[in-house]
Amino acid sequence: MNMRLRINSEYQKYETFVRELEDNFSNGGITVYEGRNTIKVFNMGDGVELNVKLFKVPHLINKFAYAWLRGSKAKHSYEYGMEMLRRGANTPEPVAVLETLKKGLFDRSYYVSVHYKYDFTIRDLIGFNFSDKENILRQFTRFTFEKLHKNGIHHLDYSRGNILISKLDECKYDFSIVDINRLRFEQMPYLKGLKNFSQLWANDDELEIVAREYARINDKDERGAIKLLIQWDKEHKYKINEKLKFKARLRGK
Repeated sequence: MNMRLRINSEYQKYETFVRELEDNFSNGGITVYEGRNTIKVFNMGDGVELNVKLFKVPHLINKFAYAWLRGSKAKHSYEYGMEMLRRGANTPEPVAVLETLKKGLFDRSYYVSVHYKYDFTIRDLIGFNFSDKENILRQFTRFTFEKLHKNGIHHLDYSRGNILISKLDECKYDFSIVDINRLRFEQMPYLKGLKNFSQLWANDDELEIVAREYARINDKDERGAIKLLIQWDKEHKYKINEKLKFKARLRGK
């Protein structure tokens, strides 16, 4: 088995920990998510907690592609995270990426970052009667514009679970973006930026708050922004629902 390791020079002291993830991941840490991928938090005993994401082993074509043709999801997460921080955006600080190869083919990959302690995600308030929701959505909209779109960051999976929120005081919130292996660094003109919010799976009232705020920031027509975002939201939901129906038919359900 061969290993590829890349580590942030600021966290060189954790190199041994990262190198030993293949042996220690399954039996160590605290699992915070288990699904297609697995995420665990490891307490390093020095006041630092590391978040380790083990990506699902890819299918055969990607086993070859990730090994020799293009970067893996873990590698993209590390590189994109470093670039996001360089551009002034908020994401948990990257620590390392570890990739393993067996018989010349890509096998497993781990993305390690500093664990970000948050209070809730956008998923916890969208569709619910959540305290201070309108203020949070407005601040989230401004954060998206100021930290992402103005800095040329286009998150291609800007969904509810990928937006972490920490409450700073009674009416002020901090936001951090995760699941960053699908990004584009490109100019984000007004309409492209507005459409980015259509992935939130929000209701019309919530979309109206976001659309109004984004239009105000960009000095655009609010009613036009609301109409467009609700339309894009419906198109996104239809596309996802059709994809789910197709997968269900393939499974014979």
